[in-house]
Amino acid sequence: MVASLRHPLGWLVWIAVAVIYAPLIPAAGMLMAPALSLAGWQALLSDPQLPQALIATLVSTLIATAGSLLIALCVVAALWPGDRWRRLHTRLPWLLAVPHVAFATSVLLMFAEGGAFYQWCSACSPLIDRYGIGLGLTLAVKESAFVLWAMYAVLPEKTLAQQMVVLRTLGYSRVQGLFWLVLPAISPALGAVMLAVVAWSLSVVDVAIILGPGNPPTLAVLAWQWLSQGDAQQQTKGTLLCLMLLLLLALFAALGFIIWRRWHRPVPAASGVRQHLGAPVIGTTLGGLLPLCGVMCAAALILLASEDSFDWVPFRASLSLALFSSLIALAIILLWLEWGPSRGSLWIWLPLALPALPLVAGQYRIALFTGIDGSYLAVLWGHLLWVLPWMLLVLQPAWRRLDPRAILIARTLGMRRSKIFWLIKCPMLIRPLLTAFATGFSVSMAQYLPTLWLGAGRFPTLTTEAVALSSGGSTAILAGRALWLLVLTAAAFGLAAGLSRLVGRYRQGLR
Repeated sequence: MVASLRHPLGWLVWIAVAVIYAPLIPAAGMLMAPALSLAGWQALLSDPQLPQALIATLVSTLIATAGSLLIALCVVAALWPGDRWRRLHTRLPWLLAVPHVAFATSVLLMFAEGGAFYQWCSACSPLIDRYGIGLGLTLAVKESAFVLWAMYAVLPEKTLAQQMVVLRTLGYSRVQGLFWLVLPAISPALGAVMLAVVAWSLSVVDVAIILGPGNPPTLAVLAWQWLSQGDAQQQTKGTLLCLMLLLLLALFAALGFIIWRRWHRPVPAASGVRQHLGAPVIGTTLGGLLPLCGVMCAAALILLASEDSFDWVPFRASLSLALFSSLIALAIILLWLEWGPSRGSLWIWLPLALPALPLVAGQYRIALFTGIDGSYLAVLWGHLLWVLPWMLLVLQPAWRRLDPRAILIARTLGMRRSKIFWLIKCPMLIRPLLTAFATGFSVSMAQYLPTLWLGAGRFPTLTTEAVALSSGGSTAILAGRALWLLVLTAAAFGLAAGLSRLVGRYRQGLR
């Protein structure tokens, strides 16, 4: 850290990151201020909506977390290692590129009351979902693609694959290899990924508004409703509910750690019994269906959208915010990786591991204090708090895999650090840079709360329009908003993939 501050760009990147992460301080103060208020806790605990909202939140979060992990483990047990696993990795963007709001909208239009499925099957009737089961199942399918993508990044193919081949040769099943080899090797990274999934499932607002339950809603939606009101008592209850979400997150993290400690053994209990379970069959089926979920989502929105549902205003706002936030975050990340601290910066991942509501509330307080609320600059600044860590998550592993021998040769030849950065490191990272840009673009497109609060409703985006229309409105217009949201995100990923292939064609070492 000291070395990074000796360079002028080190100061610049620290100032930029400090401006983006400044809401963490008022968010912490906002949560701690009413925490000791006995009257506030009494008002919250006596609210009649709290028990049902708590049950719906716990049920949907448990289904989303356990379901996404179970789906991912079944697929890994069935397909890893081998060509089918690599083919699945190339097809996962079909689902990863679909924004959560677009995916939830397609589920709503297909399976909600009055949806396409129940119009086709007149004998079927939708069940009343008071516990968020549909929300949990939707999140489980969508987040399983993210868990699989993260597992692909941390699985060391050469080392574990050979051991898996030996186990298979000795007659052990793929499931035994999964528990004996794969999980112990990737458990630290997998734990961080599942913590992010739990935090997202607990605090998701836009998808919960679209899919329900409606009255009472989940804790995150209830906290958002209370924080949006002008009554001080309601805002105190909303703040305490944000604190309760943090406590639930800590509870889930502790529970997961206890389960892992009880299950994990340094040496597997290899009794010599060969098991033959059905998980590979299930995993093979799921591995084929997951990418198709993205295709079916797009097909459903295309069929239900109308030709005159296009609106230039939300399209332009979404596109500009996504482009600018991704480009700004990409520049900051490159400066951070080159001239920032080499270690001791775990706090930079906090936006991925914390519920979004208190962070957005902290952003809103700073925007009010500085007088920038309701401006385009405030919305752009609000998006960066989530765009930056997600892009860093994609780019940092590739940065660490850079061959140090090339850098050593360049220094031996007398090249300056800035010249090595621009002429050697950046060209070697073209493909990860394109992937990180597409990821940041999709994250910005999906932002709902920062756009709504910091923009004061003056900058409608495709996401905010889709969420607003989901509570009542034209089905064709709703499908159109979700479809254009999907098209823009898919176009960013498609452009990144196309440019990556073009670069690989002319640069053999980047293939």
